[in-house]
Amino acid sequence: MKAKFICYHLRNTGKICGKGSTRPEGCRSHFKAKKRQPCSACSRPTKIDKPIGVDNDLCSNCNKSNYQIRHVNMLRDKAQMFDQYSEEISFQG
Repeated sequence: MKAKFICYHLRNTGKICGKGSTRPEGCRSHFKAKKRQPCSACSRPTKIDKPIGVDNDLCSNCNKSNYQIRHVNMLRDKAQMFDQYSEEISFQG
């Protein structure tokens, strides 16, 4: 039986599998694998279905730094809101 299709599954190295296959979904090792796309920063495979709140095309390693930046920004915003609130209370009292 000759292969009609080529497996385009992205490996962790960023290269495609390239094996011959009789299924359009991929070879027998990868036809049930989740669909992935390359990371926009480091080209590693990433999930297409992301959790709620993550709208970028970054892998989990590249997303960690973004999470840390967002967390620091959230803490800074909370501190500024607390400072504004305490100034309003002191003016009223």
